Amino acid sequence: MDYGEIYEQYYGKISKYLSGIVGPMEAEDLAQEVFIKVRKSLDNLRDPSKISSWIFEIALNTAKDRLRHRSSMKSGRDSLTPLPEEEDQAGGMRDTKVRTPEENLEYSSMIECYLGFVKELPKLYYEVYVLGEFEELSDKEIAKRLSLPLETVKMRLHRARTRLYEELRTHCRCYQNERGELMGDLKSPRNPKCFKA
Repeated sequence: MDYGEIYEQYYGKISKYLSGIVGPMEAEDLAQEVFIKVRKSLDNLRDPSKISSWIFEIALNTAKDRLRHRSSMKSGRDSLTPLPEEEDQAGGMRDTKVRTPEENLEYSSMIECYLGFVKELPKLYYEVYVLGEFEELSDKEIAKRLSLPLETVKMRLHRARTRLYEELRTHCRCYQNERGELMGDLKSPRNPKCFKA
């Protein structure tokens, strides 16, 4: 797969994914940054079958860098003074329906850990899971792409999801924030399956 095909296939998905982490205003800018990194590193990809999770990992790391930068800007000033993006049009305080930079960082850490568990799935489960969850293919489309019976795809997806659920239940503590969003943090901060920053 060449860079043009990769860009065409993944740009929209990455932009949407980043929008959920950093917000729609920054997602487009970050998506461009992600694909610059993808172009530079494409020759280093050892296993082309894992291109989807590789691109999502680059996107997550790029978003984490942006959130850390935002957080350091905030901690280096008076915490009572809002950043420009925290003010609404009328000059008031930040909209409480939007995640704070700290919440975004926590959310991205949770996603990073989840991706770490995804990468640990056996190859049989990994392939169908990435195609279903990241590339948003239907079970039938996955079966066609991998030349597998539909029932095999359904069974592998079920087993992949069950395994991920058990890993997350064992290693993560999940809760809802005041807006009802699912958030989480690690029970053990040194979980070897989670990516290192």
